[in-house]
Amino acid sequence: MKEPENYPDDFKDCIEFHGHVCPGLAIGYAAVKAGKHVMHLTSSSDEEIVTVVENDSCAVDAIQKLLGCTFGKGNLVFRDWGKQVYTFYDRNSGRAARVALKGEMPLRSTMRAIRQKIDSGNATPQEIEEFKQMRNRSIDMLINSDPNAIFEISEIDSAAPPEAVIVETRACSVCGEHAMVSRMVHRGNDMICKQCEAEIQ
Repeated sequence: MKEPENYPDDFKDCIEFHGHVCPGLAIGYAAVKAGKHVMHLTSSSDEEIVTVVENDSCAVDAIQKLLGCTFGKGNLVFRDWGKQVYTFYDRNSGRAARVALKGEMPLRSTMRAIRQKIDSGNATPQEIEEFKQMRNRSIDMLINSDPNAIFEISEIDSAAPPEAVIVETRACSVCGEHAMVSRMVHRGNDMICKQCEAEIQ
């Protein structure tokens, strides 16, 4: 699907980073825009900006690209709750904002019905084109709307997650591979990795 020429440059950067354009990516882009509506968020060179995400969808890539929040730096925290909810923390100012999508993604229900026909091979060329147009409309709505129209945005009184720490590693008594001690389990007098624990049970 060809991207419209009127996409903002920073959204085009997200598309390049993610690999394709989709409504999910647009949700993440819009969530950052919503966070900026409350706080003056900028890209984080270290851990000064922290984002807690409650899903592992395409949206998270926009947050990584725009805010510099990554697992490697320890300032991207994943909570597997399956919600389009994003909480932004600014360590320097001490401020935090929670951004939650209102309801479902724009046009999702209508697109879902056509998508099922496309996936089953029963969609007409007209329906396929209609789906593409709706997808583009959904993306446009997300990236161009007033953030308050699509998100519940609230500044919250909450401390940022702790900063990343360097953790000791130790060889697993079963497989011999080194693992973070904080992620290992005791088995008798030994310490084993969680993978080996799962395979033993």
